[in-house]
Amino acid sequence: MVQKADRFCEICHESSTKVRDTDMAEENTDISQLITEAKKGNLTAQLTLAGIYEEGLGEAQDLGLAARWFLQAAKQGFAKAQASMGEKYIHGHGVEQDYGQAIFWLNKAAEQNDMDGLADLAWCFQNGLGVKQNYEKALKGYQKAARFGHVNARYNLGYMYAQGYGVKPNIEEAIKWYQRAAQKGNAKAQLNMGALYAEGNGVERNDIEAVEWYRKAAKSGYDKALYNLALMYKEGRGVPRDYQEAEKLLREAAVQGYSRAQYYLGNFYLNGLSVKKNDSEALVWFRKSARQGYAKAQYQVAKITMDEAESEEDFTDAFTWFFHAAEQGHTKAQYHLGTLYANGKGIKKDNVKAYSWFYAAATDDESRAIKALKKIEKKLQPSELVEALEEGADLCGIAEEDDSAD
Repeated sequence: MVQKADRFCEICHESSTKVRDTDMAEENTDISQLITEAKKGNLTAQLTLAGIYEEGLGEAQDLGLAARWFLQAAKQGFAKAQASMGEKYIHGHGVEQDYGQAIFWLNKAAEQNDMDGLADLAWCFQNGLGVKQNYEKALKGYQKAARFGHVNARYNLGYMYAQGYGVKPNIEEAIKWYQRAAQKGNAKAQLNMGALYAEGNGVERNDIEAVEWYRKAAKSGYDKALYNLALMYKEGRGVPRDYQEAEKLLREAAVQGYSRAQYYLGNFYLNGLSVKKNDSEALVWFRKSARQGYAKAQYQVAKITMDEAESEEDFTDAFTWFFHAAEQGHTKAQYHLGTLYANGKGIKKDNVKAYSWFYAAATDDESRAIKALKKIEKKLQPSELVEALEEGADLCGIAEEDDSAD
């Protein structure tokens, strides 16, 4: 699955780099002299102090003081400082989060054609932060910033074309901008290029090319790229099948907290793939993933808990996890939820609820659910059957997510 648009991670990089490169930012800088000059309105001193406090260069890191001096520089009309203040107000970095102030400063920067200001203002329009959501204005902002060479704007512009936000969907145009961002090292664009080649979307399917793009994105430690590359090794797509390499990549993504990698790492322990079979360790990783809402992990936690249940409390725990997974369209979870309702395990017995969940599972051709429907229907009164059918219909059509990184 193609990676969605995300917040910028390089905003104010250029200004921070310039601050670090100034002579005044060297270790022997007299901080009191800098403060004196900054208070007099010396722009270079203000920017230098902002960089020192933001990066912790020779002084304790203090985002509040960094914001204070960036603000003074912004008030003098320095575009990079204005863009930086806009970003800080969006995130609440060193200042109280305030989307109105963010838009104020980003507009100031954008009026001077600062590419960070243009790109971040476009992101606000895309997501409706401090302004009414407007994809057309977001698109125009990204286009202008992209022409100035803003890498993340190029990536987000590709995403807008891919999704048809503010413009008719155009996968060829999306690929063009993804490539331009990917070639400059944008990990999300590299991930998306890999996904396009893996899926054959807008390009001829090419697993070798997909692996190369995933590998480039993974070099930065990007968890979703590590995960997608692991799946290629697991499935032997574009590379020889290698469970050991897949396990290594999954673990690297899992320790970063990526839920799908945690789930698959749990599966490796459950099935003894490249690691010694260990059900307890598998459950540890399944639970980490399940707590983040990943349906397949929730199902595994529920199934293991139910299979090993020794008390009603265990069945209640299993019911809870089955319910979370079933709500997301996990067919097997829906079936097992029906059985728990039918048998009164972990929840009060309720044949109407049981039927509704069997009905939802049966629409996805779960054979056990189809059989269970016929059996439990005999226990329902006509009015109960109508109620169960209505509830079951409401539960149908819940789509479970696929396994590709998003």
